[in-house]
Amino acid sequence: MHTAHIHLTTFCIFSADILKRSQDIFSDVHGDFCDIAKILARFDEWRRTFPDSYNNAYISLCLPKLLAPFIRHQLIAGILWRYAEEDFEALPWYSAVETFCHGQGHEEMENMDKKTLPAIIEKTIVPKFKVSFVELAWDPFSHRQSQSLTSLCRRLQEDYSIFSTEKRKPVQSFLESVSERLTIAVDEDVFIPLYPKKCLEDVASPQCKFRDQQFWAAVKLLENIGLWDNLIPEHTLKELALDKLLNRYLIISLLNESNVEFSAEQCKKVAACFPKTWFEENEILPQLKNFCSHVLQTVHSVCKDDVLTSLFIVLAEIGACDDLTAVVEKYNCKHLLDSLKLF
Repeated sequence: MHTAHIHLTTFCIFSADILKRSQDIFSDVHGDFCDIAKILARFDEWRRTFPDSYNNAYISLCLPKLLAPFIRHQLIAGILWRYAEEDFEALPWYSAVETFCHGQGHEEMENMDKKTLPAIIEKTIVPKFKVSFVELAWDPFSHRQSQSLTSLCRRLQEDYSIFSTEKRKPVQSFLESVSERLTIAVDEDVFIPLYPKKCLEDVASPQCKFRDQQFWAAVKLLENIGLWDNLIPEHTLKELALDKLLNRYLIISLLNESNVEFSAEQCKKVAACFPKTWFEENEILPQLKNFCSHVLQTVHSVCKDDVLTSLFIVLAEIGACDDLTAVVEKYNCKHLLDSLKLF
């Protein structure tokens, strides 16, 4: 049996056992005291019957901590990656809390509990995602997982503003864990071997294939780092993406590439990984000067007149005048053709 299949089977068995055992956690607790909807119904009755007493008790500050064990119980299934990709808002706890927080609509402006839901997201959901996803499940090299996680964070920001300028401790801890995982991936998991150019002349050679595999894996990581733009501080992202990954690993491989066409494709893919927000002032970043120099060198090598001259002469000598004229018109090289006076 394939090793990966064995691991998957083992994981499914352990997951099923955990989920089964989790059903017994509140088996000895009366339903009125472990069902979030029923618990909140009691507080809602208090809020409606004795509003002054309710408000003076600052219940809105107590609810996130009170409900946390029951919410985490529903999130146990989150050990599987699916809740980062699907909708945690579809779980029962969410609808119960949302209904309680927003009352009947006309109470919205006066309801002190309307901040309870964002507080729960910040204090319970974000720490859960930090441990279950960022620290234990997320592979920074996986574009699907990285896109899923960053999309989730952007949605949390849009709906609950938890990634605002003044980040609270749970959110700050979450982002620090993300930065740490990305740093470990760059420092410890990136490896692009350097071979003599003669070993890379044959694109089918094992050395060439391995070099290309490692290079494109590093480019994928660069793209995934860029997904965290506007979530992780810009200086942290630039240090990871440019100072470390690009200038420490990728640039060496780019300089070692002798195939101009392939080098141009590599540069194009690398440049596409950078967040557009980094270039709003239309100025080159200091960390990109080496990369820019390499691109310019590639441009000059492609556009050298002596190379085109030799090829134009070959076409003229073999009588391919119509083809030569078509090439000149397509690439606007009439000045070079006129200087050669081939016909």
